[in-house]
Amino acid sequence: MNKSKHYNAFISYRHSQLDSSVAISLHRKLERFRLPTNLRKDYPKDKWKIERVFRDEDELPLADNLSDPIEEALKNSDFLIVICTPRLPESKWCAKEIEIFKKLHGQDHILAVLAEGEPEDSFPEAICYKEVEKVDENGNRTVERVSIEPLAADARSDDPRKRSKMLDDAVLRMAAPMYGLGYDDLKQRHREQRIKRIAAASALAAGVFFVFGLVCMILGLKINSQKNLIAEQHVKLEKQYREEQIKYAESMAVVTDTLLKEGLRQDAVYAARDAMPDSMSDENVPYVPSTQHALCKALGKYTMYNYVPVGKEKLPENDDFWNDPGEYRSLESSLADQYVIMAEERDDSKVIILTSSCRLYLYDPAENLLLDYTYTWFSDPPTEYVLGASLQDDKLYIWFSDADYMAVYEWIGIEDYEKAGSISYEERREKIGTRIDDGEEVVSDDGKYIMTTGSNHTLVLKDAETKEITKTLYDMRGGYTALKELPGIGGYMLVSDGKYSYQLDQDLNIIAEVPYYYDYDAGKKAFLQYNYVSEAKNYDLYSVKAVSYDELIKDADDLLSDYKPSEEVQERYGIK
Repeated sequence: MNKSKHYNAFISYRHSQLDSSVAISLHRKLERFRLPTNLRKDYPKDKWKIERVFRDEDELPLADNLSDPIEEALKNSDFLIVICTPRLPESKWCAKEIEIFKKLHGQDHILAVLAEGEPEDSFPEAICYKEVEKVDENGNRTVERVSIEPLAADARSDDPRKRSKMLDDAVLRMAAPMYGLGYDDLKQRHREQRIKRIAAASALAAGVFFVFGLVCMILGLKINSQKNLIAEQHVKLEKQYREEQIKYAESMAVVTDTLLKEGLRQDAVYAARDAMPDSMSDENVPYVPSTQHALCKALGKYTMYNYVPVGKEKLPENDDFWNDPGEYRSLESSLADQYVIMAEERDDSKVIILTSSCRLYLYDPAENLLLDYTYTWFSDPPTEYVLGASLQDDKLYIWFSDADYMAVYEWIGIEDYEKAGSISYEERREKIGTRIDDGEEVVSDDGKYIMTTGSNHTLVLKDAETKEITKTLYDMRGGYTALKELPGIGGYMLVSDGKYSYQLDQDLNIIAEVPYYYDYDAGKKAFLQYNYVSEAKNYDLYSVKAVSYDELIKDADDLLSDYKPSEEVQERYGIK
């Protein structure tokens, strides 16, 4: 005869989409719960974690009469957790589960999670009262219903990520009565353990705790001295935790660039967004400018006429998928050691050419003119050898050597931006200015800073009054001409005579890269970006609105919605 299983809790819920989703998530989180280390001494080892939680989809065996195994599970469960939504009171089966549990274990072991709606619409009647036996002066016994407020956790949210965080808190509210603890005490102990776990990653923190513990055991410090030391350690841990958060954010900025180059665009946006606060006023997550720079680039906020990587696809089984270069192989004599892999005629009768070394050209058959557009049309030009290529529906498919997939690039243009006039080559050169040579000094247009280029691609920014170095920017490859103030949005634009200029914040940190920058419109808070339109060296100007931090976060959240990277990507790049 099989021994009955014991359950720490039984989850009762209505089998609809939201209710089931909350039940499944809560089930997993409960079975991953571990009692904080500093509480374990008060409990036997087999009670340090929640061993088993009953949820019918996982635990219910095949049977003709489903009520028997459920009644057995209710009988062997210590607590009943009810997932409350406006749909729950309509379920007779859930009502029966509550009724049976109350008869077996009483009202005090029933817990609730409010997942949707208001309490008066979502709490079933059975958990909102208990029966109290009273004896009058003649010895007569009566049973009265007394209204009570059920012990409940609030997990209501339309945002799945926020709901998941609220369920983390709900787990603590559910676990507290299971261990006979107060919620506030358990939450504080849980927070203390989390801070210690982060600190344990640092050898310095481990050493401090070891010395602290050793001194406490040997010397038997007085209670008042212990409180003072604990307070000091708490401050240190908070500081170390903050430093770890900043290091994580900086690492995610690097990861974002790596994922973007691999074509994993949503993963790149997720990596940067995961390390960023919801707003600049959020004190729980530190703001790191490099993550804003990475996210702005991943979202393509200022991208102009580029092919950007958006993913990977399986190689087609039919070779007819690839574009035929046809007669344009005759151009090979003009392309040195390169071979024409793809030649696709556009609507304007000009031909896009892609070569074996992954260089993009535009060929004009009428003028017999071949123009190299590699560094204009690729956001980051690939360097691999190309075996096949195809241009379909504004998407460029490339099969690289030694790859068992084809990379997908999507065309991003500026057709949606407002046209802001046109300029000549001479006007552009005059506006942008002349690049500064190494050691040459240029004063910002507001007179606050002096900009100097140095060796090893460094750019030094000094206080114009004190001549002290305010900021040093590294790996700044390109020619820079000016440092312009950006009224209305704050910060500066580091103007380049090359492809990318850089937007700086008030502290002179890079927060965005703006290609083909020409000028700033303070009234519209927009950047004017130029686009090459003819061999006569004329340019069209487009007005591109400067993106605020809040707009950047909103666009990232809209793109991600319920998206989360695969476990493989999270593990490989250390994404939380």
